[in-house]
Amino acid sequence: MKLFIISLILIFFRFTAYNTKDFNAGLKNDTSQTSDQKTQLSFSKQALQEDFLQMRVTLEQNHTSLYAYTSKEVMDSIMESQYGFIKDSMTLSEFYKILTPVTAKIGCGHTAVWMPGSYWNIDPENLFPLKIKLIEDYVVVTGSYNDTLQVPVGSIIQEINGRLMEDIIQEMRANYSADAFNIHFINSQITRRFSLIYARRFGFPAKYDVKYSLPGRKTSQYKTLIPATNQAVREVVFSNFRHPPLTFKLLEEKNTALLTIPTFIYYDKVPYFTNFIDSCFTIIVKRNIENLILDLRGNDGGDPFCAAPLFSYLQPEPLPYFSEPYGKYSEFSLPLAIPENHYTGNLITLIDGRCFSTNAHFCSLLKYHKIGKFVGTPSGGTYTCNAGKNGIEILKNTGIQLYFGRSSFETAVKNMDKSKPIMPDVYVKESYKDFLQNKDVCFEVALDLIPR
Repeated sequence: MKLFIISLILIFFRFTAYNTKDFNAGLKNDTSQTSDQKTQLSFSKQALQEDFLQMRVTLEQNHTSLYAYTSKEVMDSIMESQYGFIKDSMTLSEFYKILTPVTAKIGCGHTAVWMPGSYWNIDPENLFPLKIKLIEDYVVVTGSYNDTLQVPVGSIIQEINGRLMEDIIQEMRANYSADAFNIHFINSQITRRFSLIYARRFGFPAKYDVKYSLPGRKTSQYKTLIPATNQAVREVVFSNFRHPPLTFKLLEEKNTALLTIPTFIYYDKVPYFTNFIDSCFTIIVKRNIENLILDLRGNDGGDPFCAAPLFSYLQPEPLPYFSEPYGKYSEFSLPLAIPENHYTGNLITLIDGRCFSTNAHFCSLLKYHKIGKFVGTPSGGTYTCNAGKNGIEILKNTGIQLYFGRSSFETAVKNMDKSKPIMPDVYVKESYKDFLQNKDVCFEVALDLIPR
């Protein structure tokens, strides 16, 4: 949803801003430490209790569907239990771990707590440097945030600082927010944000000692890694905010077009997006292209003013996008007009666990109206999600940021289960062997579905 992505953009700027005002609020008197040292400051029990209660009241009074997936009785019990863990002289990371079980239990991917921007000033040059991917329960190295690759791509990380990777991943999974607790979305976000999640949960260790096995081998090796900077990590993690390119390619041998939409985050460039889409379908119709592969993998949402026009080219007849008139999106509750270059050929849509928010909305309409086939893994979202303007609360003592959904947005579908993701018609899951062989198995399967 647009409003959710705006919130994410705000998160990004807060993360990168080195402002210690919020961070220092509520701290115990301690003149021996400053926020740019490699140790975390501690907070008084009273300050932390005030922040916890501020979070609870904010959620109870403002969240659009706090008890949609967890009953009030259970949520109250979790709130009280976590509140009881607060003690004196806790660090920001320790308090953060008390909050995340609460937000994770709501079952809303748009509701979470985030560290204040100044938290990343504690040690901004000491983040875990390896990019990773979860494949067949392995934590596989896919690259590095540094210029030098310290561990080969395809290696499997077994431990970090003596802690088993399965324990680290399990802790992250248990405390990450997702719509209806969707594990596919959670795994996609761990893959994308591992270094940042690690720093939030485990702080900034003095060093990163890793135990790993080389690609395709079982023998373990050990290495102390040179850490990455906060800036280097964020440039990759939040790359979608910099308008990644939309791409269009013709595969002549199969009379097929490949349209890749990595994001719908084109709020300030909607005309660019819609003009690009129109030019693609103009070529498709002019050349009588019979097959279209629409690659939406990695697209975790954006502007309905981008997604709705794209859907209009694929709908079999004028259809509404949203179930109700939602503010500035009111026009999308009415049937969308059929564009001049309307596509009626064979559609194959590639999806994965990052398909979330507006992208999941878009996919739900394709699924509901049986427009083409889905290939890949289950989506990270479904036909409904929570967002809303100004759903941000800064906890007054710690500066921790609470994001929450004020409103629910649903697409114009009926009898779909909001607790279930958009399921692929052809389930394709990457194997470790596929990765080592650099195979895009999802795309290959999609091609095989198209006759020559």
